[in-house]
Amino acid sequence: MKRKQSEQDRARSQYAELTKHYRAIGPAAILAALICAPKKDKQSPKLSKAA
Repeated sequence: MKRKQSEQDRARSQYAELTKHYRAIGPAAILAALICAPKKDKQSPKLSKAA
């Protein structure tokens, strides 16, 4: 169990700087995608009632 834990710690420390650098890209990318997405018509589909 100790070996797995030390491997995890090593991986975390190795990518810590990258994580700090790229952390804000996720929300910014989502916002940009929503802004640039084509607009959809907001017509709601009419449901027919069963007789």
